[in-house]
Amino acid sequence: MSLRITQNSMNRTQLAGLNLSQGRLQQTQEELTTGKRLNRPSDDPVGTVQALRFRTEQSQLAQFGANITDGLSRLQASDDALSQANAMVQSIRSSVIQAANGTLGPGERKAIAEQVRGLREGLLQQANSQYAGQPLFGGTTPEDNAFDVDGTFQGNTLPVLRQVSDSPGDAGQMNVGVNGQEAFGDALVKDTGALDKLAAAIESGDSEGIKDGLGDVDALRENISNVQSSVGVRSVRLAALEKLNGRQDDAATIALSKVEDTDFLKAAMDLSIQSNAYQAALSASAKIIQPSLMDFIR
Repeated sequence: MSLRITQNSMNRTQLAGLNLSQGRLQQTQEELTTGKRLNRPSDDPVGTVQALRFRTEQSQLAQFGANITDGLSRLQASDDALSQANAMVQSIRSSVIQAANGTLGPGERKAIAEQVRGLREGLLQQANSQYAGQPLFGGTTPEDNAFDVDGTFQGNTLPVLRQVSDSPGDAGQMNVGVNGQEAFGDALVKDTGALDKLAAAIESGDSEGIKDGLGDVDALRENISNVQSSVGVRSVRLAALEKLNGRQDDAATIALSKVEDTDFLKAAMDLSIQSNAYQAALSASAKIIQPSLMDFIR
């Protein structure tokens, strides 16, 4: 049994073909206009899933990058404070050596003692340095300062952690806190601390007390230097992670672009081909589709 092809069926076929050709042309025009190959999930379901994955990766890397930047800034602030503290301790040591000269009179010894007490106050200020409203050397303490006004440590030794990579467990975290107790100990405590005891020994001319105080000053300087070295090691590691994070973000951006961005050269060629095809289809359809009665009435 043969099928009878009517004029109406031919017309419907031609119109369906024209709509399909026009749809392709419109999609290509949209790609060129928006610069995106994926404008809706239906454009490429697989590509859409890949694009979502890359965007999630970019968002995660951006958060890691922010954490790394924050950690570096905090460690830099800690390093600056420790450098200032080390300079003050060196000044104290110079004063102690000067005070060890047995030829100094009471007035000179008192002046040196006051200098040591003033430097102790300066060290206390450095030990209470803050970053973003939080004490640098107080761990996770909710207190405003790591050390009380009398020099007593009131912080804690808990780590201040930042998530800096997607590595599992501790490998993906970095402690950006600095242990104030480890750096300054009890040297800053008023009256009973090493520095105030040293100042009293200088003022009274106690040579044995001055000698013991010099040892305490050297120990304080060594503690601060050791903590500062730890800060430097962590800063170097974070700087390396910052570079790695940047390279990973660049790679994710390139991969996302390949998935969802328009290949303008190819799209322009496609637009030209599809436009010519559509015009040819219109010309052919005009010859095939018969005039209606209305055309004759005109």
